[in-house]
Amino acid sequence: MPRPFLILDAPPHYNDATVTAVQAQIRAAAEKGIKIVPVTASGIDKETEFLMRFTAIATNAPYTFKTDHSGIGNDHLEPTVGDYEVEHLNGLIVRLIGKYVEWLWGRRLIFFCRL
Repeated sequence: MPRPFLILDAPPHYNDATVTAVQAQIRAAAEKGIKIVPVTASGIDKETEFLMRFTAIATNAPYTFKTDHSGIGNDHLEPTVGDYEVEHLNGLIVRLIGKYVEWLWGRRLIFFCRL
């Protein structure tokens, strides 16, 4: 199951061609079972958060975001979600990849990452 990460640190360019292309790509990914995991950082606005949350829901993937806890970049938008758990980004990505690799092969693989 392909699982690309889509990382945004600013809103996309809103014009008819871009909106149409993004909608088509999300639809195509969902139809093929491709999960798109959005990762948002400083610089996004509420419209971008909505788009990324929609992308996650439409492709049955988790919505992920950076917070001010990271100490990296400018101020981060307070996410419009309920309670959430803060994790280091590299650990989160390794965990998500490991979760789906384990699901695919039915066994746990150990990932080593340099922190």
